[in-house]
Amino acid sequence: MSIINKYREKERLMRQLQEELQAMEEKQELKQELAFKTAIEDVLKQFDKSESDLIALFAGDEDVAEAGKSRRKRTPSVYKNPQTGEEITVRGGRQKDYQEWIQQYGKETVQGWKVS
Repeated sequence: MSIINKYREKERLMRQLQEELQAMEEKQELKQELAFKTAIEDVLKQFDKSESDLIALFAGDEDVAEAGKSRRKRTPSVYKNPQTGEEITVRGGRQKDYQEWIQQYGKETVQGWKVS
């Protein structure tokens, strides 16, 4: 593609984006969100606060501490190989021994060995 063709294509894309942007600017929903955002920024500026102060105010100390701990721990599953008597404890299925058993005996067979 020649450089002039690339230029014309970019111009066409730019006109298309400008039309889409103008259509969005005319929507009442966008106007309301922008007004809301501006009003919040004005209040923050008036009281010399930041967005993180606002989040901390509404989240509370307990919620902020728990936000990092939102993922629960996986409960361990115990599998016992009836042929060898070997037991393994698995949390989530990525353990090396568990994966080897699945490759050797098949997933359905190994899941049948689940003790707890």
